[in-house]
Amino acid sequence: MTSLSPGHSFRSSSAGVLASRIEMFVARALSPTILVLAYVFLFAPLVVLIAYSFNAGRSTVVWSGFSFKWYEAVFADRNLGRAFWVSVMVAVVSASASTIVGTLAALALGRRRFLGAAFFSTLLTAPLVLPEIVMAVGLLVFMVATGLGLGYGSMIAGHILVTIPFTTLIVRAATAALDHRLDEAAADLGANDWQVFTRVTMPLLAPSIMTAFLLAATLSFDNFVMSTFTAGVGTTPLPIHIYSMLKLGITPQINALGTLMVAFNVAIILVVMTRYLALTFNKKPDH
Repeated sequence: MTSLSPGHSFRSSSAGVLASRIEMFVARALSPTILVLAYVFLFAPLVVLIAYSFNAGRSTVVWSGFSFKWYEAVFADRNLGRAFWVSVMVAVVSASASTIVGTLAALALGRRRFLGAAFFSTLLTAPLVLPEIVMAVGLLVFMVATGLGLGYGSMIAGHILVTIPFTTLIVRAATAALDHRLDEAAADLGANDWQVFTRVTMPLLAPSIMTAFLLAATLSFDNFVMSTFTAGVGTTPLPIHIYSMLKLGITPQINALGTLMVAFNVAIILVVMTRYLALTFNKKPDH
């Protein structure tokens, strides 16, 4: 049996004290500093974009005064407005279809046992690991080979292909967390399968389904690669239109458009948070 010398115990104790001090330094000083730097890295470009959207001059680096004229230019640009509504329509339709298909697939894979379930599950999530440009080229070749034209239909199909793995995974995770005894209890009380689905399962899955829809709509709205290959004449979405504007140089009009999009997203987040806080407050028991 070996015994530790007093010198070895002293060195171990000193190393422990040093490690403890390093941990305290990281926890008290270094971690907040890294957190602040991370926030600066994330939001500094947005601050610059918003600030120069009010610049009176055309430069995006030299401040010439305060003005709203670039916002007026955004609302007066008919091509920009048309591209915006194309993106909105494609995002809403593709996100709706992707959410419906993803929800049904998640319920089938999460609650039913059938031959080949693992294969279908892998097949649904395969677009996550495939380069988007490969899927876009494949869809373009398919549309050309079948004689189908490019336009809203091809772009919506492409966006469904990109977003359906996300909606499936989100709803499937929520389905796995559901308590199946609730369905059994509803059935014991006389509810048929449709009543159990509409009055028990769907209300419990509603937040996850809404989350899947919003994520799919966001991914579709700012999609660029798939839209580049599947958009047709007269169906140019907003990201491609902005890219074509950038070829002529960055102007404060693009900054104003980006600021409006940021404000729109912030407004949606505030509405959702307000709704969530209101529901949480109403659920608190009275004391």
